[in-house]
Amino acid sequence: MLHIKRDSEHVRVFKYRGGDESIFIRDLKSLEKDTFWSPTINRLNDPCEGLVFHEDLLSKIDLTAGLLGEGSVEVANSVDAVKQSLKELIEKKDSAGIYSLSKDCTDELLWAHYANSHEGFCIEYELDTLVYFGRNDYYTFDVKYSNHPPFLHINDMLKVNDKASLIQKLIGIKSKRWAYEKEVRLVTSVAGLQHYDYRAVKAIYFGLRMPEERKQKVMKRLCGRDIKYYQIHLKSSSYKFSAEAIDDQYPTDTKYLYSIAPIAEYAVEPSTLSEKWSEFSPYLDKMAEIVRREPYCNEVQMVEVSHDKSKPGKPVFYGQYQRSKYRYENLYLTPEQIDERYLRIKDIGRIKCVTKRC
Repeated sequence: MLHIKRDSEHVRVFKYRGGDESIFIRDLKSLEKDTFWSPTINRLNDPCEGLVFHEDLLSKIDLTAGLLGEGSVEVANSVDAVKQSLKELIEKKDSAGIYSLSKDCTDELLWAHYANSHEGFCIEYELDTLVYFGRNDYYTFDVKYSNHPPFLHINDMLKVNDKASLIQKLIGIKSKRWAYEKEVRLVTSVAGLQHYDYRAVKAIYFGLRMPEERKQKVMKRLCGRDIKYYQIHLKSSSYKFSAEAIDDQYPTDTKYLYSIAPIAEYAVEPSTLSEKWSEFSPYLDKMAEIVRREPYCNEVQMVEVSHDKSKPGKPVFYGQYQRSKYRYENLYLTPEQIDERYLRIKDIGRIKCVTKRC
C-alpha cells in the first residue's frame, strides 16, 4: 500500500489505552513486545466506518462505455479492468487493518472514552518511525470529517496516479460528530498483529486517575528504552488538561535491544574514498561503530559517503546494514551527527572485537 509523505519527518501521534486489569496487562505486553493490533474496519466502534455509496457506479461505467464505443474490444477490456479494480479496492477495504491515532494527547473526551475514564494512559509515537518499520505495507492519512458519506464516481476510478485519495475516500471519511478525535489513520495491508521499531514510542502520558502501581509497572517493564513520562493534570479553574514531565522511576544504563553486530569484510575501505572526501576518512570507522549498534542490525555491509545527499565540503555518510535475510537499511549521518553519537558510545575499546576485519 501507499504512504503519504508529510510536511514534517517528526510528526507525533497518540494512542489512548485503558480498561480493566486484563486489558492493562494486554496493552503493557503489547508495548513490551513492540507490537500493535490493527483490526479490520468492521471491528471499529463506528458502525458507519467505510460507508461509501458506489452501488450505481457499475451501471454508470457501462453507460459511459456504450457512449464511447459500443462493441469495441478495447473499450470492453478497459471497462472490465475498471470493474476489477473497483472489486479489488472494496475487498482491500474490508480486509485491511486500521490503527486509529490522534493528534491530541490532552483531549478530555478522548481520555474519558478511550482511556477508561482517565484511569488509563496515552502512548506518544513518532509517526515516520512507526510506519517505516513496515515499509510499503502501511499507508497513513488524516481522517476527513463530513456531514454526508462520500460517493465514488467514475473519475475516482480513472485517476490511476492518485490512488491515495481513492483509498482515503474509501476508509478515511467520517461524520463530523467524530471531528474532536483529530484522527490520524494508519492502514496496514493485512489486519492483525503488527511489529514496529521500539524507538517509535517517545513518551507515555499517565491519566489523571491512573493507579500509582500501574504507573510503576509501566516504567519498570519499559526501562532502558529512553521513554519520557508525563502526568496529566487538570488546569486550575479550567476544563482543560495539561501534561507535566515526571521522572522515570527505573533509570538504567542498560539499553533495550542493545547489541554489537559484526562488520562485513571490506565494508569499511578508506582507500576507495574519493580524494575530495579523504580528510573525512576517520569518520568511516566511527560510522561503522555507530551502525553496528543499531538495534536491528545483523551485519554492517558498507560504509561510504553518499553521492546523492552530500554537498561540496559537506559530506553525508551512510551505513548499510542487514536487518533480515532479504532486507537492508541505510543510516545517513553528517560528520557532526557522527561525532555526537560516537561520543555517547561507552564501550569502544572495552569489548571483544567481533569485526570480520579484525
